Amino acid sequence: MKILMVLFEIQDYGGIINHAECLALGLKRKGCEVDFNILASRQQVSNNLAGKVKNPEEFTVKGTGYPHHQTKGWSKVPKIPYLGLSKKKQFLERCSREYDAVLWHMPVPTRNKENKEIDEWLSLYDNGCKNIAIVHDGNLPDLYPHILAVRDKFWAMVCVHEAAYASAKNVPIPRKLIVNPFDLVTQCLNEQNAEAPWLLNDFNNRQGFVAIQIFKAWKRVDSLIRAIPRMQNTENKIVGGAGIEYRYMTSKEKCKPKYFELDGTRIWDNALVAGMNYVGVKKNEAVLECLMDAKLHIDPSWSKKYAQQGAHFNRTTVEAIMCGAVPVATDLGMKNSAYFKPRENYIEIPHSATPTQFANIIDHALVDKNQWLKIRKNNEPLLSQFSCEEVAGEYLDLIEDNQAETETGEVNEEIKYKAENSLQFFGINARNHKLITWY
Repeated sequence: MKILMVLFEIQDYGGIINHAECLALGLKRKGCEVDFNILASRQQVSNNLAGKVKNPEEFTVKGTGYPHHQTKGWSKVPKIPYLGLSKKKQFLERCSREYDAVLWHMPVPTRNKENKEIDEWLSLYDNGCKNIAIVHDGNLPDLYPHILAVRDKFWAMVCVHEAAYASAKNVPIPRKLIVNPFDLVTQCLNEQNAEAPWLLNDFNNRQGFVAIQIFKAWKRVDSLIRAIPRMQNTENKIVGGAGIEYRYMTSKEKCKPKYFELDGTRIWDNALVAGMNYVGVKKNEAVLECLMDAKLHIDPSWSKKYAQQGAHFNRTTVEAIMCGAVPVATDLGMKNSAYFKPRENYIEIPHSATPTQFANIIDHALVDKNQWLKIRKNNEPLLSQFSCEEVAGEYLDLIEDNQAETETGEVNEEIKYKAENSLQFFGINARNHKLITWY
């Protein structure tokens, strides 16, 4: 099978990068041909695919075959300027001629200024292929309700976690929950002794915790930063990542008031004094190395809105298990998870925990060997379902049959109203546009 993976151009791809890379790798290992394009709302682009990548040591080449960076995105990926009629025509003809399916890592464009009053994206789905929407976000009705405009163009929809699945309940596309893929073969096996890292480094040979992720508001990294000065343990406290909230938290001029303590000190500065080791943005291989030496991985994220839909944990939770570390997560972040149960698969932190309560939970977890061993053992059998080959196989099954193990939602008035309003941003009147036939 020959598959094209596409996504619309945005500023920050976040976890979509790792998902796309591991899924491409899994599909190739299953014998598929996989190509990758980025769709740009422009008349033309400079597709300079030759030459060297700037600062190549910062980039990784994996499943797609293109250099990628966790915060800078991809380099050298062919871009399709779909506002140019000839380029769009070539894209559609190539899809029809060469591919069996198109996987949309971003099913529709975002409402950013570059896309305002642009409706040409509506015609990208008439490509003669089975279009598969991939939903990474647990807030589809607010972010992407305009997917209703092209609902009849999609063969199926994949939701990567419970929150995403529930948030798409009113979208009339056959949908299936298929988890994020991970490269267990390359990332997990030690080349010298072929032992998986979850079997290496027992409790006494590991140190402290790791928390490396994107700093977004709902990721709640500040709750961990506040807790660090209250911790009594002297073990490693590794924090990494970047993002808009990191810039606010560390800015001397634009630091948000919520990132100060009552005595006027900055929570970031206090954490550094208390032993936090900030390691910045790390390549995925370096993150895994950190996790292999850590007792715990902390994911402090939670969102009340996302929690209404279900679990919305980070990819790094599974990477931690892959590397033999025990996950720490919040009650809302793991709410109603089909895979992870508190005290069985992760150590739970109440989303309402005070900084002192948060610190006490971590201090206890770092010395409770029995709890750590029990959770690590419980997690070992879970890993196989996250392997990129297993996940790729589920995608291939869905491409063949969009009715097996799927559920199709029904449109309600609320999402229809949101879709109409969202489409107006793109200059589209849903009731009389020639490419929208379902109203």
